[in-house]
Amino acid sequence: MKPSYVLELEMRTTARDRKVLDKKMRIGKHIYNACLGEAQKRLSAVIADKTYRMTVKEKQASSAKYHNAKAKKANKRTAEEKEIMRKFKRLTDEIHTIEQIYGYSEYQLHAFVAPIQAKFAKNIGSLEAQKLATRAFNAVEKVHYRQANKVNFKRWSDDFSIENKLNTTGLRFEDGYILWGEQTLVSKKNPISQPKKGAIKVPLIVKRNDRYAQVALCDRTKYVRVIVREIRGEIRYFAQLVQEGFPPDKSWKKNRKISGDETKRVGLDIGTSTFAISSEKTVELHELAPECVVDGKKIRRIERAMDRSKRATNPENYNEDRTIKRGVKLEWRFSKRYLRLKTIRKDLHRKIVVKRKQSHEILANHVLSLGSEIRVETMRVQGLQKRTKKTTRNKKNDKINKKKRYGKVIANRAPAMLIEIIDRKLNYQGRKIKKINTAEVKASQFNHVTGEYNKKDLSERWNECILGERIQRDLYSAFLIGNTVDTLDAVDVDLCNRGWQNFVALHHQEVARIQQHRNKQMRWYVA
Repeated sequence: MKPSYVLELEMRTTARDRKVLDKKMRIGKHIYNACLGEAQKRLSAVIADKTYRMTVKEKQASSAKYHNAKAKKANKRTAEEKEIMRKFKRLTDEIHTIEQIYGYSEYQLHAFVAPIQAKFAKNIGSLEAQKLATRAFNAVEKVHYRQANKVNFKRWSDDFSIENKLNTTGLRFEDGYILWGEQTLVSKKNPISQPKKGAIKVPLIVKRNDRYAQVALCDRTKYVRVIVREIRGEIRYFAQLVQEGFPPDKSWKKNRKISGDETKRVGLDIGTSTFAISSEKTVELHELAPECVVDGKKIRRIERAMDRSKRATNPENYNEDRTIKRGVKLEWRFSKRYLRLKTIRKDLHRKIVVKRKQSHEILANHVLSLGSEIRVETMRVQGLQKRTKKTTRNKKNDKINKKKRYGKVIANRAPAMLIEIIDRKLNYQGRKIKKINTAEVKASQFNHVTGEYNKKDLSERWNECILGERIQRDLYSAFLIGNTVDTLDAVDVDLCNRGWQNFVALHHQEVARIQQHRNKQMRWYVA
C-alpha cells in the first residue's frame, strides 16, 4: 500500500450548499445508526451460540502455547508445536465460519446496507454507504474484543463525517472543487458543469500564503472525506483530502529540522502528565500539553446551569427525590438558554482538543529532530483510566481512599496520542517506533550499576546515589529505555556505562532548568 497523508481545507459554502450538505449528513447518520444496530443484533446472536463460546474458550486456552511456537523458526519447531499451530488455525477458521452463519462480517454488513442506500441514491453513493457500514462494524468489533464498553449512536447535533473509497465517482475532488452528486453541462458552448438537484460543487479555501496546501494539492487525491463541525455556534464544513505520497517538507521555514539521524537513539519515558526524553544531545522533562489548561470551574458552572434549565422545563420527568424516572420512555424539552449553554460547553471542549493536538505535533517534531531510532516503554492507558477495584484505607486517618485513578489527567493530556503522532511521522521515513518489553526491562526499578530491581512508590521521584549521583527517576528511566538491547527485553549495561557521564551532565542542566520553572507541578518532580 502506498503511503498517504491528509490535507484539511475549509469549504466555501453557500446557503444552498449548506442545505444540501445538511441533508446528506442527516441521511448518513441514519444509515450509520441502522448499520450499528444491525451489527449489534448479529453479534448478540453469535455470542448466544453455545458452539461459538466453547470454541472461543478452547482457542484462548491454547493461545499462549501458539504464540510461543510462533516465536520459533519454522525449522526448529517440534511436532507437538506444529500440531498446536494447526489446531489454533482450525479453531480460528471455525469461529470465522460461525460468525458468517449469523451474518456478522464486514462484507455481509455491506450487503445489508445496499437496499437502504438505494432509497437515498441521489444523496449517498454506494461506496460512501459501504464506508459507513465498515465504520459501524469496527465500532461493534471494539465492544466484541473488550476495547470499549458500548457503542454510541449518532444524534442529530453530533459532528459527523462521510468519506468515499475512490476519487472517481460520488464524493470527489476535481480542479479545486468538491463535487458530490451528478453534474451537468450548462451548454455545449459553455462546458462548465453545474450540480443537479441533490448535488453540490463547492470550492475549497486555499490561502495565497499557504505554501504547504499549494504543494500538497499537486499530489494525487486517493479519496475525500467531508466533515461537519460546530464552531462557536456556527456550522462549518471541511474537506479532508487523502493525498498519495509523503507530506510536503516545510524546509522553507527557518531553523526547521524534523528528520533526525537514523543512527542516534532517543529514549522516551511517558507518564500520565509528563514526558521524559534522553538522547545524546539533550535530556529533558516536559509537561504534556501545557497549553491545554482545562477551566474546570467554568465547565462545572455551565453544566449546573444546564441541569437547572433541564429540570425547570421537564419537571414531569423527575421523581420527588429529584432523580430521573426509570422504566418509562421520557420526552425532553430544551429551552433556548439550555441550547446556548450547550453550544458554549461544546466549543470549550473543541478548543481543548485543537490545542492538545497542536502541542503534541510540536513536541513530536522536537523528538524526531533528536534522532530516528526512538524507543519507548509500552503503556496500557486503558488500565490507568479505570477505577481501582480494591478498597484501601489511608494509614494516617484510617479513611477509605478514593477509587479514582488517572481518568481525568489522561483525558486532558492524552499521552497515547503523542506516541501515535510520533509513530505516524516515523512512518514517513520508513521506520517505526520501538516499544520495549515493559515487564522484562522494568526501567523504573532497574539500577544499571548494581543490576538490582528496587520497586518504588509513585511519590519517590529520585534514585539516590547511583555512582555518587542523585538522579531524577523519570529522566533515568528514559536513559535506560534508550540503552536497551536490540531484542528490547533488557538494558545494555555496557552502553549505559559509555554514555553515563554525558547523561549526568545533561541531567543536572535539566534539573536546574526545571527548578526555575514557573509551574509548581513541574518543580515538584525535582523537589
